[in-house]
Amino acid sequence: MRRIGTVAWREFRHTALTKAFIIGAVVLPLVMFAVIPLVPMLTKSTPKPLTGRVMVIDPQGGVAAAFETALLSKEAAAPRDREDPFGGTVDVQVKVERIADAGRETELRKEVGDGELAALVVVTSDDKGEKVEVLVPSASSPKHTRRLESAAREAVVRARVAGAGENYDRLRELMRSERVDTSRISPKGDAARESTELRMLVPAGFMFLLWIAVFTSANYLLTSTIEEKSNRVMEVLLSAVSPMELLCGKLVGQAAVSTVMLAMYGGVALSGLGAVAMLDVVPPSHIVWLVVWFPIAYFMVAAIMASIGSAVSDLREAQSLVGPAMLALMVPLMLWLPIVENPNGALAVAFSFIPPASPFVNVLRLTAANEPVPMWQSLLAVLVGIASVAALLWAGARIFRVGVLMQGKTPTPRELLRWIWMR
Repeated sequence: MRRIGTVAWREFRHTALTKAFIIGAVVLPLVMFAVIPLVPMLTKSTPKPLTGRVMVIDPQGGVAAAFETALLSKEAAAPRDREDPFGGTVDVQVKVERIADAGRETELRKEVGDGELAALVVVTSDDKGEKVEVLVPSASSPKHTRRLESAAREAVVRARVAGAGENYDRLRELMRSERVDTSRISPKGDAARESTELRMLVPAGFMFLLWIAVFTSANYLLTSTIEEKSNRVMEVLLSAVSPMELLCGKLVGQAAVSTVMLAMYGGVALSGLGAVAMLDVVPPSHIVWLVVWFPIAYFMVAAIMASIGSAVSDLREAQSLVGPAMLALMVPLMLWLPIVENPNGALAVAFSFIPPASPFVNVLRLTAANEPVPMWQSLLAVLVGIASVAALLWAGARIFRVGVLMQGKTPTPRELLRWIWMR
């Protein structure tokens, strides 16, 4: 145990106590934590008013008047059925002029390009109705462009309604969509505002948090093993410890690295949810299941990476062996939406028991919002995961003890299987 502890501390120190790791895993999350309260203030902005002249080429005349009404309408600038996600509405201070001569379009296009006009609206008619084209200067603000496009769409509708002899404002009021506030009711009776988008993203957040924590340290484990082997440092280490002590120390040391990553980025994520008063979307049970599945996920992936690192001499050789394992581990990323949408579907249940994807799939299922996972499935998946960890660690250790001193060509998958059963 003393020798294993020495190797583990060496592995942790050479990974976690470096400038690059401290900046990426400690300083960056702390900066993110400090910036979170400032995000609402930074994203809020007051747009510049839309000023100048807007020319409307409309031979018929029906759309031009409706366009001016729509553009200057306060109701259209700030519709009641939705909030402006870009931090405020545009104040319109323009003069709308209509001309009927379509032959002046080329002249007016040049004025738009020179910035003399705020916009040019060209109205054409055919058998299918009116068509509107909006031309703006290249320096036009995106908010100004959206406001002009919205007014053009509304102008066409206003002209059609007027042509039918109806009152547009009355019909708009009747057709206006009311905002619906949805709240979640907890088992204790507490109510909290619902956010369906966030409820879909929370399971993905848990999975990616687990993914980042596991694969960061597992990748360090792979590269450090290859470097020590190619630089002949491995031979020096094996003169002081046995292959199994070396492997155990590496796994424990990188487990501590992975734990630091999980704690730092998980803390930032929870702080962000707390800053927007959405911490209730992460009940304590989600944290408990993350803690349960984290060591299972880490030791599964670490056993694979350590065995591959011991069997090859450089990173290029490792790619051919890492590829098949990564295909299996990519399954949760590819099936994220179907699993979250239906956590008790046949697809989600099947992959819950297939390592090495099972930890990530189970985290997705258990943190999904729409329906609970049967407890017997969760417990059985944990038992299968523990058994899989034991099997992968045993097989990885058998490969490690043979491959750690092997030199030459990259072993084939068949040779790796032979190493597992070699006495």
